[in-house]
Amino acid sequence: MHPIRAVLFDLDGTLADTAGEIALALERTFAGLGLPALPDAEVRALIGRGIASLVERALQRLGATVDAADAIERFEAAYAQTVGTSALLYPTVGEGLARLAAAGVPLGVVTNKSRAFTLRLLDRLAVEHRFAAVVAGDDGWPRKPAADMMLGACAKLATAPAATLMLGDSANDVLAARAAGCPVWCVPYGYNEGRPVETLGADRIVADVAEVVDRLLGMNPVDRST
Repeated sequence: MHPIRAVLFDLDGTLADTAGEIALALERTFAGLGLPALPDAEVRALIGRGIASLVERALQRLGATVDAADAIERFEAAYAQTVGTSALLYPTVGEGLARLAAAGVPLGVVTNKSRAFTLRLLDRLAVEHRFAAVVAGDDGWPRKPAADMMLGACAKLATAPAATLMLGDSANDVLAARAAGCPVWCVPYGYNEGRPVETLGADRIVADVAEVVDRLLGMNPVDRST
């Protein structure tokens, strides 16, 4: 395995628990359309492929025949009111990012979420400053599981894909990393569309970001002699 020189993170379900505020925005969207809300657990299973996919698949689950484009527009307006209002970093994320930054490890975010919502969320979670690269779902590259966003992030960080670890929670993250030539680890607590994390094919399953940091700094000891 190549020494890890940089780390890319998925956002929803890896760095932050955002399902509650996404479910609330979807509930408000559907209420405006005269539709019932989906259970939160079902919403969690729909997160990860971007807003359009989330809304379209939610409508399919209800068998609703409303105009999907209108529903997506309504959701974006509703989510603008909820993004970053109840989301929380998962335990050890804040400290872990700080430790990696202190060790001089370049960090990035690769998410299918749109850029405006991504930056607002990172800002409200007070971690935006940790990331030298943010690649979002509407930046013009094919979205995960395609390799393009990962390769774009590596280019922004000036690191080789083989030396850039992806930490995610879903098959999308694993497939994108594989296509880009990045090693990939997964956390077990995220939004993996109902699939057991053991079936995703990651190089390693780690309990949390703290374990990632412990392993990486052990593999890449920091030179403190200067």
